[in-house]
Amino acid sequence: MSHSDSEIKDDIKDKIRKQLKLEFKAKKKIHNSHDSVRTLKIKMQPIFQEFRLVKAVNTNNTSEVKKLLNEGVNPNSTDQEMRSVLHVAVSKGYTDIVQLLLSYGADPNIRDIIQNTPLHLAACVHNIPIITMLINSKADVSCLDLHGRNPIQLVSSKLQLLRKGWRDGSIEMVKLREELQEVVDLLLSFLIRGVEEKMERLTRSKVNVNDLQLMKLSLNSGPANQLDDQMAKLLDDIENIQIK
Repeated sequence: MSHSDSEIKDDIKDKIRKQLKLEFKAKKKIHNSHDSVRTLKIKMQPIFQEFRLVKAVNTNNTSEVKKLLNEGVNPNSTDQEMRSVLHVAVSKGYTDIVQLLLSYGADPNIRDIIQNTPLHLAACVHNIPIITMLINSKADVSCLDLHGRNPIQLVSSKLQLLRKGWRDGSIEMVKLREELQEVVDLLLSFLIRGVEEKMERLTRSKVNVNDLQLMKLSLNSGPANQLDDQMAKLLDDIENIQIK
């Protein structure tokens, strides 16, 4: 074998080694890339699940919400506007989903990007059943909205609207009785839960559980001409509740 033939063979071997080295590096890079993608997917999984929960809440899909919560998805998940799923459910009036989220540990005092709590949103639209639900789940009743009002003050404004509607004939008696029962339920929640510990003053001779429960019973059976007096009494009770 000539010297030139040996050099050619060595050159070929060297090229093969370099090619194999390049292929090894390429395969390693691809493997690392696959690992990176796999790691990213694992890291992104909770975010994907939270997105699914937000979507399910937005569409009032109770069964899907329950399924995701059972799978361990965060009940305080937020949407792209930083509103928690509880904020969304409350603002849309989805009572069943609100109850479901709270039962899975959703924070009733969580704040959105403009510092509103779910209780603020419920109070703004006068959704008394949801307000009561939030209060029973330890929502902070002393929190103020952007106008410096607490939930009980917003309920007072609702009661005044109901009274005006009754006086001018724009609300039917059956509907009024239902609305008033919700107001009474809310006040009972304040008292039974022991919110009086947070109150500056509470005239127990005027505001107590027994009186409210009797009023609730009489709303269904009492004469129509007593409704205005009952609303006046409720407004007076609310006036006597000052929250710290």
